[in-house]
Amino acid sequence: MEKEVAMLQEGDWLTVLRRQLPQQGQAMLVTVVRSQGQVPRETGARLALADDWQADSLGGGWLEQQACVHARRLLAEPPAVRQCECFQLGPAGDYCCAGKVWLLFEKLGKQDELWLELAWQARREGRVLRRTLQLDCAAPVRCSWPAGSGEGVRWLPEQAVLQDDLAAPQLTVVLCGAGHVGRAVGRLLGELPVRLIWLDNRPEVFPVACPEHITTLQGGVELISRMPADACWLVMTDSDLLDFCWVEQILLRGDARYVGLQGSHSKLASFNLRLMGSLPLGQIASIRCPVGIAGIDSRQPAAVAIAVVAELLQLPGTTLPRPHSG
Repeated sequence: MEKEVAMLQEGDWLTVLRRQLPQQGQAMLVTVVRSQGQVPRETGARLALADDWQADSLGGGWLEQQACVHARRLLAEPPAVRQCECFQLGPAGDYCCAGKVWLLFEKLGKQDELWLELAWQARREGRVLRRTLQLDCAAPVRCSWPAGSGEGVRWLPEQAVLQDDLAAPQLTVVLCGAGHVGRAVGRLLGELPVRLIWLDNRPEVFPVACPEHITTLQGGVELISRMPADACWLVMTDSDLLDFCWVEQILLRGDARYVGLQGSHSKLASFNLRLMGSLPLGQIASIRCPVGIAGIDSRQPAAVAIAVVAELLQLPGTTLPRPHSG
């Protein structure tokens, strides 16, 4: 009898698999490799699971339930598995819109720990990892590192081959400050496929249970040369003086994609006057302060964090995976 309830693990599929697979020896990875019509999740969406847990999502509902049942059935069988199955959505599955979804089911074992670690490293470094899989056999996954942003998932049924580019995070955020608002922002960003580097001089203020994929560094402005280019900077320390030092150095670098400063219009005006002696007006005008989308007036840390993260997700070129209605 199939288990109806499984523990939902914190973190996305890669974070959880990297932790659970060495402990349990086997798990299943389910990936959307193709779709037609209206479907709950986009190509490349994934769900990881074992007998008693699951992580990430295929959109919930009937499709995810059926995928979990099928995956756990395969998990209980002795042979290694790599197969694609088609699921028809519609009234039978309680979906208002019809569509088809092709899912890849992979039974993972010890031999897969290597590519999981390589995928983890690629994510932290902002690179793409390409997996090439031979379907219907247990041949090892071949890995390479293509240039650019990758090609997503390409299924070649006639060759029984699947090329799976695990995309690098499109958004790199450097968060300066781990106070009340910084911690709230860190919690939200920790749930999204972004690259987050979090800085503060005070090591004790970082969360004890900080997600593994977040890089925390103890230090201040002296670390700026180690930060990546084209990053979105969020400056929200416990000191206006430190905030100013960060903003000045970020603008002097000249390679920020976005500079957000926690504070008021009067704080921004004060910073602008002080910066005019060392920076062009165009660079100074790029500072976003108060930071966050308009219309959220609450100063509660959680509300401020929602406004800030919403603004980051609206930046041009930021296209995080999103579900279709279905």
